[in-house]
Amino acid sequence: MTLATSRSRSNRRNPRLSSAGQILGICVLCFGIWLFLDARQLYQSALTSPLGARRTVAVAIVHPIARVEEFLGVDRLDNAVNRVTGKTGTPGGSAIAPTVTTPTAPPIAHHGRHPAKSTIPKSSKPPGATRIAQPSPAHVLTVLDIGDSIGEDLGAGLADKLGNVPDVKLINDSVGDTGLANLGYYNWIAELPTQIAKYHPQAVVVMLGGNDGQAFQQGNTVVQFGTPLWHKIYEARVAELMAEATHAGTRAIWVGLPLVGPSADLSNSDIEAQNAVYAAAARANPAVTFVSTQRLFENSAGLYSTYLSIAGQGLVQVRDADEVHIDPPGGTDLIGSYVVKKMEQAWHIKL
Repeated sequence: MTLATSRSRSNRRNPRLSSAGQILGICVLCFGIWLFLDARQLYQSALTSPLGARRTVAVAIVHPIARVEEFLGVDRLDNAVNRVTGKTGTPGGSAIAPTVTTPTAPPIAHHGRHPAKSTIPKSSKPPGATRIAQPSPAHVLTVLDIGDSIGEDLGAGLADKLGNVPDVKLINDSVGDTGLANLGYYNWIAELPTQIAKYHPQAVVVMLGGNDGQAFQQGNTVVQFGTPLWHKIYEARVAELMAEATHAGTRAIWVGLPLVGPSADLSNSDIEAQNAVYAAAARANPAVTFVSTQRLFENSAGLYSTYLSIAGQGLVQVRDADEVHIDPPGGTDLIGSYVVKKMEQAWHIKL
């Protein structure tokens, strides 16, 4: 065989190898696009999977991709498509369309204004409010965790702490970019009753509010963030969501927002004001326990820190680079353990 013949045969094979490489490259690209567009749902699926090395690796890989997806707003489109097609965008979610169609105003700058004096009325014990029984084979405790993307972080911590607890069933059903300001995008007040009817939880855990520092539309009026009218309407919405969470005799834990870092797009003064609303509404509803996390992530100097020294672990990263979200596993384990202890204290049970 001559050198020319060998080269000729080699050249005939190269196009096939090149074509196979192109097909492989297209497959990898399509997989990457799918992974990016569906990162939040994959993250939620990872959170609800059994504890172990596979879950730990999946959460570690998908979590940062989900954060980028949220930052770019891609998850909003994904959630909208899921609602149109009859999905909530979260594993096990209920098939409901949004009930509020009025558009909302775009977010505005935070000014650190505090709310006017609370107008939340004090209420009596909700009819049928039940005591949480010690989890057992005869009394399985079902806990429904809802909220925004920070609620997802809490859900990760709760899953780590409760995932192997016998006779406890945790349902993580948070939806990123949601809250109580933009009900046109996602209406928790309308969605929660259907979720409770579907899952029949004895307890609901709520953590949201990071997206609520914005104006919203009430009828034909755009209500500017930080005004007395804004706080009055927001207080009413918080109280209404708590009422929905406890209407069926369910107990609720409302977890407040933690402080954020200096580069965050939220202000700690606004967070303090929102936490005050949550605490006041919880005091007015005996079936709800407010859990403050505002100081949970402080360092020894009483300041925000991305890293904290934790006994037996040394210096651990507890917050994401955006200085808002909670970093797994260090931060999510910290808040998960903290909230579980508050559950035990509030309900007089051992988890």
